[in-house]
Amino acid sequence: MIGRTGKKWKIPLLFVSTSALVVFGVSDGFGGALDSGEIPVTRAEIMQQALDNNPGIIVQTNRLAASTEEVRIRRATYYPQINLNLAQLYLNTPVLGISFPNEQPLAPEAILPTFTQELFEFGRRRNQVKAAVLKKEARRWMLQEARLAVLWKAAMAFDQLAFYQHLLQAAVESERAAKKHLDRTRLRLEKGLAIFPDLTQAKVYWQKSRLQVVQIRNSLHKAQADLVYVTGHTKFRPFRAVESTRPEMLPGNPDVLVDSAMRLRPLLISLRRKDREKNALVNREFDAHLPKLDLFANGLIVYGLPSAVTLAPPSSGLFFPGFQTGVVLSVPIFSGMSVVHRTEKARAVYRREVADTRLAEIRVARNVRKAWFDLETQKKKIDLDRTELENATINRQMIQRSYDKGLVDSVTRIQAQAEYVTAYETLIADRFRLRMILDELEWQVGEWPPDVRVTSK
Repeated sequence: MIGRTGKKWKIPLLFVSTSALVVFGVSDGFGGALDSGEIPVTRAEIMQQALDNNPGIIVQTNRLAASTEEVRIRRATYYPQINLNLAQLYLNTPVLGISFPNEQPLAPEAILPTFTQELFEFGRRRNQVKAAVLKKEARRWMLQEARLAVLWKAAMAFDQLAFYQHLLQAAVESERAAKKHLDRTRLRLEKGLAIFPDLTQAKVYWQKSRLQVVQIRNSLHKAQADLVYVTGHTKFRPFRAVESTRPEMLPGNPDVLVDSAMRLRPLLISLRRKDREKNALVNREFDAHLPKLDLFANGLIVYGLPSAVTLAPPSSGLFFPGFQTGVVLSVPIFSGMSVVHRTEKARAVYRREVADTRLAEIRVARNVRKAWFDLETQKKKIDLDRTELENATINRQMIQRSYDKGLVDSVTRIQAQAEYVTAYETLIADRFRLRMILDELEWQVGEWPPDVRVTSK
């Protein structure tokens, strides 16, 4: 799989130093049950929950809905505009050169229906609608970008939780082994096979191993809190990561990944839509220089005047019924250079958007290449970790045999075991760091997870 620009997901990693933890008999297996009451979840389940519940997606969804309504508003200008005005007129005599009896003020009522239809606007409406449509498309791709970011952040939070689960499992086993070593040292001291400083040193290392378990367990709870956050929950849930294998199908050339990112990354597609939107707005401002052709129709009906004036039938009160139609051609001549300045302003905004898009493309290309090289480096680092673990295992076994024969002291045995534990936990950390780098690389490229339901792009 290959996979948007965003902030780099930083995972705090825990490293175990030889001076901070000395343990014995650590298992070579990964995983295992931790605490009762935990909620087992898979990587696909976590990403699906994040996709369904994260409020950031709801924000982008409503922005898309607002842009959809804006398109409909702009398209409404294609239809005729019909208005009906009702007016209460107050007239005093004389009216039309006629004096009413006693010169009393009159209050006739007027109905003024109007009908207007734009016939041809030389591009104004077309470019305005086009800009709204492109803005809607940009919002739609930003929604896809939000979904992609939520999915891969959830994936990285899941890998972080699994990472601490493995470290906790190793730390618990190490603490047990340290306690076992302490008990054996007590027995050896009672039989005269050890000295009192050996017992003191064994106690110190056992206490440090217990502290290490507490620290890693606390980091595990923080990782669970991060997973609760990315899945959109407010109540804490003690998730436990249930791991499964995930295929890695990345091309062996970073340039291929960069080309894929230029085509697939929703962020870049959205920014290109915004560039086209700003260009359409430039044309819209320039169109204000052009004429405009409208069809109009006006009506006039007045009620409430005496029949002696209107010559209408008694009690009808009808006066001046009329209807007028025509075509109006409006030609702008001079507007104080406002159109010119608005056009130049729109061009400046367009140029800024194009530059922002170019910067985003450069940034994505850089992030993809950096992640790819980090991935290749991490693979080689894991190979070295395996070699170091094998060497530490052999060294521990040799020191243990020498210790059983009384050829080396307890300190040497502890140091050999500490080197083994450090190599073991370094391998754990680097394995999960490799997963997180792969997650980020797929995110930067714009690849969608294969096992998560998402709407069509």
